[in-house]
Amino acid sequence: MDLTIIIPTLNEANYLGFTIEHLRQNSSSENEIIVADSGSTDGTCEIAIKLGVKLIRPNSNSIGKSYILNEAAQLALGDVILFLDADTLVPPEFDKSISSSLRDPDIVGGAFEFSLDGEEFGLRVVELINRIRYRVRQRYYGDQGVFVRTEVFKRVGGYPDVGLLESAYLCKNLRKLGKLKLIKSHISTSARRFIDGGIYRVLAGDIKIWFLDLIGIPVHKYANSYWKENKLRSKN
Repeated sequence: MDLTIIIPTLNEANYLGFTIEHLRQNSSSENEIIVADSGSTDGTCEIAIKLGVKLIRPNSNSIGKSYILNEAAQLALGDVILFLDADTLVPPEFDKSISSSLRDPDIVGGAFEFSLDGEEFGLRVVELINRIRYRVRQRYYGDQGVFVRTEVFKRVGGYPDVGLLESAYLCKNLRKLGKLKLIKSHISTSARRFIDGGIYRVLAGDIKIWFLDLIGIPVHKYANSYWKENKLRSKN
């Protein structure tokens, strides 16, 4: 298996360097890494260049996470793609786990078990609720490290341009072509969004979005307000 890891960034200078070094330390082989940047102004791109990974930026006026991820995927050399958030740390030999999962030809992609860094009890509540959610619906989020066979990703048209829950809708489309695998190894993502905004307040906002999606209300209508609120919370 040849693996390409795509990391979307927007002002992630505080996290990106450590995430890339952690990737390399926990890989069982050398993997292609692409940083897909959406206009950082804090030195994120300079860190990517210094660490010798491939860096791309949007070549048009189009914006949005889906766009930049799909553009990066077009350049991927691997036959499998792992989409990894810039503040998320992989488990040891994560690439071996992905390769092992994909030995089953019916498996088209999957993700890792969700966990948050930090010791607060409320974070354990967030983890528990999320684990129940994605076991019931099999829709994984970007902070779980979603992986997919490259040719299947292209067949479903890549990430849908929905503005919110992009990875969840990608998983929904992938399941039309095959099975998804939940790797039980824990991936660890930063709890900063919950800490900055208040754990239970942010969780309540997430549950509202999940519920709207569950009952069939298009959540893209709420994308602008959702991301605006989260950006305001995360300012420090």
